[in-house]
Amino acid sequence: MTAMASPPRSRRAPETAVPVRRGVGRVRRKATTIALLVGVPLALLTAAHALVPDVLGLGLVWDNALPWTWVVLPVLALLVLVARTPGAVIGLLAPTLVWGFLFGPGVVPLGDARQAVPAAAALSVASQNLGPEGDPAVIAGSLAASGADLIALQEIEDQDREPLAATLDAAYPYSVVTGTVGLWSRYPIEDSVGLKLGLDWYRAINAVVETPAGAVSVYVIHADSARPGAHAERDVMLEELAEAVAANTRDRVVVMGDFNASASDRALAALQSEVSEPNQSEGGFGLTWPAGTPLMRLDHVFVRGMVATHNAVGDAQGSDHHGIVSSFRLDR
Repeated sequence: MTAMASPPRSRRAPETAVPVRRGVGRVRRKATTIALLVGVPLALLTAAHALVPDVLGLGLVWDNALPWTWVVLPVLALLVLVARTPGAVIGLLAPTLVWGFLFGPGVVPLGDARQAVPAAAALSVASQNLGPEGDPAVIAGSLAASGADLIALQEIEDQDREPLAATLDAAYPYSVVTGTVGLWSRYPIEDSVGLKLGLDWYRAINAVVETPAGAVSVYVIHADSARPGAHAERDVMLEELAEAVAANTRDRVVVMGDFNASASDRALAALQSEVSEPNQSEGGFGLTWPAGTPLMRLDHVFVRGMVATHNAVGDAQGSDHHGIVSSFRLDR
């Protein structure tokens, strides 16, 4: 009698395999959850930042921190590598696309086209906040050395006027100083007026400068300071400045100075609908404050009716703000 062959035995998986697979699954699920819980709200809060309530200054802080939200993206990318799930990819793509849409075009290098512009059609401007400890003569001399045709200075104290005049008046024979702001020009200043912009004292100037290519309306502003929960006066100044620029009928307008607001601050939105700021010649955000380790761009040059050929951040020269220097073509 032939013995029946016994059925083959199934090989049992090692006892540790199932717990390991379950552990890996838990890690991937957790990474996906974190990516979604961080990435999607980040995208929504970035896209709709102007709607974030300014409770206890939260809106101000969030508006001005927006350019730095990119630092979260590498963390989300690491979570995608761990999770390898569509959900984690969504958590990364959502804020990446929003950030790229809002800030990507503004960080593309402008380049430098100054050499292609005839001298009679070129206009160069420089602006800087002197700061509480800056040497006005040193700062003004540095800006003059840039070759600027117009120099705007902010936070001018009474004791600063004499060294500024001694440094600038020979090369810039036309000037106007009102309150804490001043404008020096190589070209005639045909008209000027001090602006209070909703405050009880002068913190801005509007002047008409007659350049070889025609008249340019120039605004210089030193906006009031902005802190969480204490920026109402700055907001009023920027709102009234936007209204003044909107009512200005000149074809060419320059608005420069210390705005105490980054480009993503909602308080600048009305002004940005009237004038625009050129990209940096070397790309990036062109951060100007604080001088030691710049984290924000509080100083700006906005224009209308002019083509930018160069835009850069200069040295601080002892101020707590870096200076800015921009060049434009006026014959187009």
